[in-house]
Amino acid sequence: MRKCLVLALLLALSGCGKKVKVANDSQITERDRDLYEAAWKFLQKSRFTAARLDLQTLMQTYPDSEFAPQAKYAYAESFYMEAGHSNLISAEAEYRNFITFFPDNELADDAQLKIAMTHIKQIQRPDRDNTQAKLAEYELTTMINNYADSPLLNEAKEKLRDVQEILAESIMGPARQYYMRNAFPAVVDRCEEIIKKYPDYTGMDRTLYLIGESKRRMNLSDESTTYYSQIVRDHPLSELVKDSKVRLTELKQPIPDPNPVALTRAKEAQAAQASESKGLIGLLSLGMIKTGSSVPTDTKAASVKDKDGVLSIESGKP
Repeated sequence: MRKCLVLALLLALSGCGKKVKVANDSQITERDRDLYEAAWKFLQKSRFTAARLDLQTLMQTYPDSEFAPQAKYAYAESFYMEAGHSNLISAEAEYRNFITFFPDNELADDAQLKIAMTHIKQIQRPDRDNTQAKLAEYELTTMINNYADSPLLNEAKEKLRDVQEILAESIMGPARQYYMRNAFPAVVDRCEEIIKKYPDYTGMDRTLYLIGESKRRMNLSDESTTYYSQIVRDHPLSELVKDSKVRLTELKQPIPDPNPVALTRAKEAQAAQASESKGLIGLLSLGMIKTGSSVPTDTKAASVKDKDGVLSIESGKP
């Protein structure tokens, strides 16, 4: 009977937003706003389990609350922030649930980007398992296709380029190994895959040269000239231009002029690379040092830390 009276009292007071002390001196907070704010305080202190309990209470007790979308997003965010393989799997599932329940919410595009980020955080080096990179590529492509007006679109495109750089390099590594084993048809197959799937790959000059050399050694010299010429024309600052010109001369083929547009782009890219990795440009062009592009794990998607370090997504987009 006493328990029934206590429960009745709590229910009566919940609509007023009051807090009721119980026997163990803890406080039961029933208002949706209070639960939401309490959950974020727990997240700020990395008390993820406690935050999730408050968020679950909010969503179950107040399904029609104005804080329901934010609470569901924050629930996914709690797993993302806690990190670790199993938590990132849970985060992905909860972000998907958010999109399913609130497809038109202003945070739907953020959730889609965060789904991709759960895979980006687990990407390994190009010479290892590329499963996470492939999943990230798929989710980023989904983000770009489904949210064309999103303010996060440029970030998604930048991350997609970085992910595809890793995927291209994961194909280029085996191609080089096949070349060393004189398995030239396998080299051509893999390099052509790179050309088809990843035309913006920064190692495209190396890819073209590897095809040209493979075809030349397969006694397909006429076909190889196409690739040597493309290096001279479209990659005018590549360290492989000199060798390509030598091959064209040996094959008695004309040497094309550099494409002016390609030359301008190459100079801009070279200047950018020089500021980031001075002294490595020549080695990268020759393939002596190439580990693939790393993908930044920071993102402008919600949530965003304010100047006081408090996490908040109430204001919507950053």
